Amino acid sequence: MWTLRGTAIVLFFLWLFLDGAVVFRRKSAKSESRDRFSLWAIMLGNMVAWVVGIYIAYTPYGVIRPTVPVQIAGLIVMGIGILVRSIAIAQLGRFHTPNVAVFADHRVVDSGLYRHIRHPSYLGALIAFLGWSLALGNWLSLFIIMALSLVVYLYRIHEEETALSASLDQKYRDYCRRTKRLIPFIY
Repeated sequence: MWTLRGTAIVLFFLWLFLDGAVVFRRKSAKSESRDRFSLWAIMLGNMVAWVVGIYIAYTPYGVIRPTVPVQIAGLIVMGIGILVRSIAIAQLGRFHTPNVAVFADHRVVDSGLYRHIRHPSYLGALIAFLGWSLALGNWLSLFIIMALSLVVYLYRIHEEETALSASLDQKYRDYCRRTKRLIPFIY
C-alpha cells in the first residue's frame, strides 16, 4: 500500500535531484572559491539527517497524531519552501553557486526576496525540509532533520557572509545592517 510518507519521500528526492541539477550547473571556474568545506557540510549533514529521519519515520516511536492531516499540511509546506528557494535562486542569478564563491564583478543583490533577508534560498530549503519532515509523520524525524539541517546551514551562512564581507567591503556590511540573515524582521 502506497502511503503519504512514501509519496513525500519520492517527491522530496525528485526535488533534490532537480534542484541539484540547476544549482550544480552554475559552478564556475571564473570565481574564487571560499567554501571552507561548507558545501560538504551541507551535503553530508543533510544526508545523515535525511537517512536517520526516514529510518525513524518507519518506527512506532514519535508518530504524529492525527497523521494524515499533518502529512498533507507538510506536503503543502514543502511546496511553499521549494517555491521560495526556486524564486531566490532565480533572483540571485549567476551569483548563486553551490560553493561559496566570489566573482570578480560580484555585487550585492538587494531586490526581490533579498530586499529583506540575505539567504532566502536557505530559508526556502529549510521550509521545504520542515514540510517534508511533517509529511514523514514523525516528531523525532522532524527534530533530527531540522536540528542537523539548521546547524549545517548556519555554518554555511557564516562562511558565506565572511567571504562576501571581505570581498564586497562596506557595500555588503551596509546590506547586512538593513536586512535580516534568515527570517524576515527577526533573525
